[in-house]
Amino acid sequence: MPRLDLIILPLLAGYIFLFTFNLTKFYNLRVDRQRLIFNSLLCTVFISFFSFLFDFYILKSESFFGYENPLLECRTYLSTLIDQIIGNHNLTFGFKHSILILLISFPLAKILNLIFRRKFAFDYTIREFGSQLDRLFWFSLTELRDEDKLLMITTKSNKVYIGYVNKISEPLSESYIRIIPNFSGYRDKEKLTIDITTKYTDVIKYYLENNKKKEIDEKLGIIIPASEILIVSKFDSEIFGRFNNSKEDKENNLTSSQIILKGVSDIFKDLSK
Repeated sequence: MPRLDLIILPLLAGYIFLFTFNLTKFYNLRVDRQRLIFNSLLCTVFISFFSFLFDFYILKSESFFGYENPLLECRTYLSTLIDQIIGNHNLTFGFKHSILILLISFPLAKILNLIFRRKFAFDYTIREFGSQLDRLFWFSLTELRDEDKLLMITTKSNKVYIGYVNKISEPLSESYIRIIPNFSGYRDKEKLTIDITTKYTDVIKYYLENNKKKEIDEKLGIIIPASEILIVSKFDSEIFGRFNNSKEDKENNLTSSQIILKGVSDIFKDLSK
């Protein structure tokens, strides 16, 4: 009869590693159950090999860089404690290593996260596995030029928002975005023309001039589920100026939009921290 502790504990370790390590957790949020089990098994093999090397070369070593190894005494104590609790040598065989695999999985993932940062994992996952919509939102967040960050979004209700993507959901999870609108309006169902009805630029400019950048997201941020988005496109302020009928309105809207381009962009750097 197979030992369940030798199967479940390492498999649990692989699962913990998958959803703690930045490079693997975003992808595995949306895979099916069979694929998730298979991926956990792959991680289990990797962690088992690592834990064997860690145990042999570090935990069992009497000295570490010329100094007495404190981990050896800790290992001996825990090994003796497990023997006393279980009392059956046949049962403890392999069980200790399963425990070690489980204990190593979480800190190992955290250490690797120091190398593969969250922003890098976002970028890798979206580039390799994301949809075209995911890529457009992510690349707008990471654009270097402020002018390239603006998007025009049309929802299924024909509502139109022109603004910056402030936050996106984790890759491949339940998808949504949060934007800071500069303008909003609606798209005519028959003519498909865009009528701008609300202008947020003056409000954003007020918050920026009064050092209230954090309140912009709290007061103006709008969450839009990806399932409600009908059309997304890059927005160009010069082209937008041509939507206005009069030359004076055109120049005013262009100026208002360009004023906030520079100042508001630095509130969209949450993912890089």
